Amino acid sequence: MSQTVLLFPGPGSFLPGALSGLASPDSATARTLEAVDTVAIQHGWRPLAAVLTSVSPAPTPDEERSLLWLGFFATSLALANESREAKLEPEVLMGHSGGEITALAAAGAFSAADGARILIERVRALAASETASGSMTVLDAVGRRAAGLVAAVGDRSLALAVENGPQQSVVSGRSAAIARLEAAATALGWRTRRLAMPYTLHNPQLADATAGFLDAIADLPLRGPRLPVYSPLLKKFVVSAADVREVLAVHLTRPVEFGQALQRLYEEGFDRFVECGARSVLADLVGDVLPLAARAFSLMPRRLTREEFHELAGGQGFLDAAVPVDTGLPQVDALAPVPATGPSEAAAPAPRTDRSQPAPAADGAASDTESLPADEAELHRQLRAVYASVLQYPEDVFTPDADLEGDLGVSSIKQTEIFARLLDRFDLPTPSADTRVSAYRNLARIAGLLRSLADGS
Repeated sequence: MSQTVLLFPGPGSFLPGALSGLASPDSATARTLEAVDTVAIQHGWRPLAAVLTSVSPAPTPDEERSLLWLGFFATSLALANESREAKLEPEVLMGHSGGEITALAAAGAFSAADGARILIERVRALAASETASGSMTVLDAVGRRAAGLVAAVGDRSLALAVENGPQQSVVSGRSAAIARLEAAATALGWRTRRLAMPYTLHNPQLADATAGFLDAIADLPLRGPRLPVYSPLLKKFVVSAADVREVLAVHLTRPVEFGQALQRLYEEGFDRFVECGARSVLADLVGDVLPLAARAFSLMPRRLTREEFHELAGGQGFLDAAVPVDTGLPQVDALAPVPATGPSEAAAPAPRTDRSQPAPAADGAASDTESLPADEAELHRQLRAVYASVLQYPEDVFTPDADLEGDLGVSSIKQTEIFARLLDRFDLPTPSADTRVSAYRNLARIAGLLRSLADGS
């Protein structure tokens, strides 16, 4: 039986107008926004409701950056509260970076108002810190390799801040040190991407900011969560008020081991991951980290009316309805997973793994099933044709050893989607649950996997 994890993204999921169809009077969304805005106004921050419930005019880039620190929290918490009214009952909640604060609020560890205050005090503590100013950069590398590069650069301000999976890590540190690390990564052939983040989050150097942060929220009442919450920061389930206090105590200094958290929950039987946010910024990580049997979806695949949302979440119809989010608005870089191929790819639906219905054939590919070609050259020719047709690439770029992600920028979700089409095309069985398709990085290895499935080995 499938078990569901509700995932809460960080600031990168902020999207103006995301709640435009949900905020009817006395709705869970309206109540959530009112609670958050009351705290924002008390602390001299701009209220959020008008920005999150109106599709135009969009805020300026400067306004957007000031709003994203609370915008992601208000959006995800409103969606969580609406989904609860729609009778969606996840078994576990889990957040990414700032999303841990949202997950704890959604689980009842503290109120929406107190969660907003926690996030405001976090930003204030960072702004007052002598060590928090700096930069963060994404490396297309597994955490242990990123940590090795940090050690090689040898600057004490550098730290592995986030481990998102086998293909993505984030490093934080002083801007000059980050620039040296990026140069070293480029020399190794690793892609890098600087985040629009003015602070060195998840870095041991933030001890002074942590002290100020904890002093500012010392009076807040904390409770053990009413719903199970798993913390990537603590690497354990949060079950008591003391655990909640520990999450807050290490929130700025400890790395986010999100990929490992996904693996642990999957090993414990959780195989359905639903993103509770306005963008699909976490779903791609599930496909990158976990086997084909794990499924990832967006709770809000597009702007929905409240009726549509409740029908979708209440009937769990989102499991089959995920579609790309077409917002017409620019992606906001923040401490969220960064798709290698841009926002449209990050919002792509997770592949369907139900083998009872055939997947749509790729353009130019046969829709009827056929036998796997016995001739190896013919198999490679057909693979090139399918990948080129789906991705709109020239066929000649798909050499047998071209790395699908590293060389060609094909995301793990897209790789898994194409592989599912190949299984249908050649009428092959689904691989075992421990098979991670994105680990088969080129067409030669994909051909070998298909051949082993055909042989039953």
